[in-house]
Amino acid sequence: MSIQEKVRWKNWADQLRKDMMTSLTPEVTKSVNSITQETATTKAESTLRSVRFWKSCQAGKSPNDTLVMAGFVIEFQEEERVVSDITLRLNATWMSIMQRVIDRKPTTA
Repeated sequence: MSIQEKVRWKNWADQLRKDMMTSLTPEVTKSVNSITQETATTKAESTLRSVRFWKSCQAGKSPNDTLVMAGFVIEFQEEERVVSDITLRLNATWMSIMQRVIDRKPTTA
């Protein structure tokens, strides 16, 4: 993964995490097409639909460690060795931070 590509993914992942924290959303599911557009990646569609790519991301193996480093747990479903949707869930550290924010919110009576 080129440096430019890694920066695209890092910026996207950081912004996604910020959006999730702001909206108090612990997980999101995105299509591969959506991720391709949002990251402006130059990776081939066949790579982004491959189980191998997403398993590498799940494991946090360089150069595909960007999402794990940004605080995500990655899940995906495969059909006939092709991935179409990815679920990104905040890891335990970010979930703990989110829970503290929720706990501080005043309740409406």
